[in-house]
Amino acid sequence: MNALIHLLNEYGYIVLFFSLMLELIIIPIPNEALMSYVGVLAFQGKMNLILSILVAGLGGIIGASISYWIGYKLGGPFFKKYGRYIHMGPEKMEKMEHWYSKYGKVLLVVSYIIPGIRHVASIISGVIKLPFRSFAVFSYIGVFLWAGTFIFLGYSLGPKWDKYQGEIKKWLVLASIIAGIAVLAYIVIKANRQFIKESMKLIFHATFKRYKSFVKVKILLLFMLILFAALFALMIGMIQDFIANEFGHFNIVFRTLVYSIFTPGWSGIISIVYAIASVKVLSVLAVLTVLIVLLNRKNIWLELLFFAITLIGTLLFSTGIHWLFRFLFSNKQISSHFPDQPAMFIVSIGGFLLYTLFRHRRNYHAITILLVLFLGVLAAYSVSVVSIQTAEPSDIMAGYVFSGAWTSGMFFALEIFRFLSLLKKEQNGQESN
Repeated sequence: MNALIHLLNEYGYIVLFFSLMLELIIIPIPNEALMSYVGVLAFQGKMNLILSILVAGLGGIIGASISYWIGYKLGGPFFKKYGRYIHMGPEKMEKMEHWYSKYGKVLLVVSYIIPGIRHVASIISGVIKLPFRSFAVFSYIGVFLWAGTFIFLGYSLGPKWDKYQGEIKKWLVLASIIAGIAVLAYIVIKANRQFIKESMKLIFHATFKRYKSFVKVKILLLFMLILFAALFALMIGMIQDFIANEFGHFNIVFRTLVYSIFTPGWSGIISIVYAIASVKVLSVLAVLTVLIVLLNRKNIWLELLFFAITLIGTLLFSTGIHWLFRFLFSNKQISSHFPDQPAMFIVSIGGFLLYTLFRHRRNYHAITILLVLFLGVLAAYSVSVVSIQTAEPSDIMAGYVFSGAWTSGMFFALEIFRFLSLLKKEQNGQESN
C-alpha cells in the first residue's frame, strides 16, 4: 500500500485511473484506502475533487466493461472449468448466475461497494449474457457511487483522515453488512412475492373482516407480537447502555448480593446449577423438544424447521454479535461475553420446549408451574455464573433478553405460518364445496 501511495503522489490521476481499472479486472488492489487518500490530496489542493471522481469512475467503468466482455466471450463453460484457479469455481459461478439472472440490475448497483463481490460482478453479467445496455447503466452508476463515496469521504475529513480512518473502516464494514442483509432480504421477498401477497390478503381478511373467527389464534399472535416488540426494544436499550459502559453499577450491586448470600458452602449446588448450560443438558432438552413435536403429530415438519432455525439463529446471532462488538469497539474496555452465549441457548432451547408444551398440552396449571420453574432456573444460572466469575451479570441478562427477542420472533413467525395453514385449508374446503 505504501508503494501505491508513493506512486499516487508521483503520478496522480494516472495511478488512480489504472488502479480502479485493474481492480475491476480481478486484480486485488486496496482501492478504498487509495481513493480516500485521493480525497485528502484534493482537500490539500494537490488534486481536483471533481476530476478525481471522474478519473476514478472512468477507470472503473472501463475495467468493468472489459470484465463484462471477458465473461461474455469466454462464457460459463470456461469459468466452470478453470474458474477455481481465480476463486470462481463451479459452485460459486452457479450461485452467482442464478442470483444475477433474477436480480442482476439491483445487485450491480450495490455490488461494487462490497469487497469480494465487485471483482466478479461484471464477469458474471457477461457470462449470463445480460444486455450490455442494462449492464452499462446499472454498473456505471454503482462504480461512480463507490468511487465518489470514498473520495468525498477523504476530502471531508481532510487532515483528520489518519486519525479517523480506523473507525471509518469499521463503520464502512458495518454498512456493507447492512447493505448485504438488505439485498438478501430484497432477493428473498422478490423470489416469494406471490406467496407473500396471497398470504397477506388471507391474513388481512381473516383479521379485519372476520372478527369472530380464529379468536384464540389472533389473541396468541397479538401476544407474541407484543412480547417480541417489548424484548426487541429492551435489547436495543441494553446495546446502548453497553456501548456507553452504563452497566458498572448494576454489576457491582448484583455481585455484592450474590457474594453476601451465597457463601462458599453453596459451591456444590452452584456447580450443579452451572452445568445446566452444558452441551449434554442442552442436548437432552433439545431431544425432548423434538420428541414432543413428533408425538403431537401436528405440523411436525413446520415445528421442527422453526426449532432448527431457532437453534442455528441463536448460534449465528451470538457469534456474530460478539465479533461485531469486538470489531467496532476494540479500543474500549468492554466485556467479551456480552451477550452470554450459554444463557442465550438456555432461553432458546428451554423456551421452545415450554412453548411446545403450552401449544400442544392443555394442562395450563402444569404449564404455569413449569414456567415459574424455568424462570427460577434462569435466576439460579445467573447466580452460578456470577459466583464462578465466568461472565458479568449484565452479560447474562443480555443473553436472556437477546435470545428472548430472537425466540419470540420465531414463535410469532411459526404461528403466522400455522395460521396461514388453517386459512388455506378452510379456503380449499370452501372451493371444493
